[in-house]
Amino acid sequence: MSDLPQLPEPFAALTGLSAEPTSEQARRLTLALKSVPELQRWLRVQRQLTTRGLLDAGRTRKELTPILEVSEQRVSDIASGHLNSAGLARRARKAAESG
Repeated sequence: MSDLPQLPEPFAALTGLSAEPTSEQARRLTLALKSVPELQRWLRVQRQLTTRGLLDAGRTRKELTPILEVSEQRVSDIASGHLNSAGLARRARKAAESG
């Protein structure tokens, strides 16, 4: 069992989802997987609001760079809600699929 991927730290509270296999367990895991895009959107908004708040409170882009593990320009992009190139590509694919 040690070869199984470990649940990332922010989600450790969800470890109950890997309990004894049951149909209910399978249903809950399926629902969780289907909700990942919504979770990512929520996390992006929360990161943007937090980053903007830190900058407004006097922190600098340079101070936030190692914390967010991104460049100073990306700190600005996050704070203003701009997507990176991967986000722009996802948005373009989604628009192409729906239109």
